[in-house]
Amino acid sequence: MKLYLGRTDNSPPHLTRVFGETDGKFVDLNLAYAAYLAQVQGEKVNSYALAAFYFPENIAAFLQRGEAALQALAEVDSFIGKTGTRDLHGPAGEKVTYDPAEIRILPPLQKPEKSFVIGFSDKTRVDAMPKAEIPTAFYKLPQTFVTTGAPITWPKFSEELDADACLAMVIGKAGRRIQPAHAWDHVAGVTLLIDITARDINRREGLTTNNLLGKNFPSSTSVGPAMLLQPERKELEALEVELTIDGTVKQKFALRDCVFTIEQIIARWSILGIKPGDFLAIGASMALDGNRLQNPVPLKMGITIRCSSPTIGELSHRVMRP
Repeated sequence: MKLYLGRTDNSPPHLTRVFGETDGKFVDLNLAYAAYLAQVQGEKVNSYALAAFYFPENIAAFLQRGEAALQALAEVDSFIGKTGTRDLHGPAGEKVTYDPAEIRILPPLQKPEKSFVIGFSDKTRVDAMPKAEIPTAFYKLPQTFVTTGAPITWPKFSEELDADACLAMVIGKAGRRIQPAHAWDHVAGVTLLIDITARDINRREGLTTNNLLGKNFPSSTSVGPAMLLQPERKELEALEVELTIDGTVKQKFALRDCVFTIEQIIARWSILGIKPGDFLAIGASMALDGNRLQNPVPLKMGITIRCSSPTIGELSHRVMRP
């Protein structure tokens, strides 16, 4: 199942909801589960409180609820399938299903404690081989997050932007110093990410082994549009991602093409401790195309950039002046 984070047109700015997608409609999972409890389980008194526990206001909090929340999701998914979206209403008749245009989609992960993209220094990229053992990483700060439809604003301090298509592994189970054999137990799902880099700034920062401003400015991190929950490992490793500029394919990769494995990445960076809602992303520039590594894609003002995967969706942006 794909999970979205969003707001309705008439909801307060601070109030977000977790939505599922069924038959081209977005379903408010909180109210749908309350309806399930009231209609099927006969739990009319506590239906809203229980629904609020299992389906809180964001995806990270949902993941923190663990197996009980996943079981609740399976129950409400079956209930929606039997009831249908047309006749689905909350316990008090509330609206539960929406057309996509009625929902403002937000980045699925709002304020992760750890939001890393795995990367190389320039020298490492030149010499990189699949036998490389140490996946380095850089932060993508939450205040830089946008999702599909928002403009990518060209920062005034840079003359050179590029982009890298990424898959972000979303953590669903906390851990520290995780052994490679248990790495996949901690993956809850996956979402798309576009890493936008001010390359001229990034090169200057590299002189002092710093990697912050060139990677973190408004709209430098596109995330979403949905989180694909609990894909099977084989499905996830084979999942293909494309990055296009004005309709022309510039990057294409799957996890099986990447220099580093998920086991290596989680084993390395769980040294810091990881929590539900954190993510570790790996990009096309770390994936082999034949016998060479792919490169980040240069951007120009006015172009449309898209990152897509058939099972997750599409991130689409216009590159514009601020």
